Amino acid sequence: MNRFFSIVILMVIITNTIRYFYYIFTGPLEAYYFVMLAINLAGFGLGIYYLFFQKKKQRN
Repeated sequence: MNRFFSIVILMVIITNTIRYFYYIFTGPLEAYYFVMLAINLAGFGLGIYYLFFQKKKQRN
């Protein structure tokens, strides 16, 4: 995947994570918010790994 699109997807995940944190702290608690927050945090971790820590494949 292109690096630009990876950064855009990561920004969307960050905004969704902030949104679900806001829902948990302000509104009535629902299990849906915690599930979506966990999915977003997992996606955030995988996105950071993909962008910065993944080893580049070498071509022979």
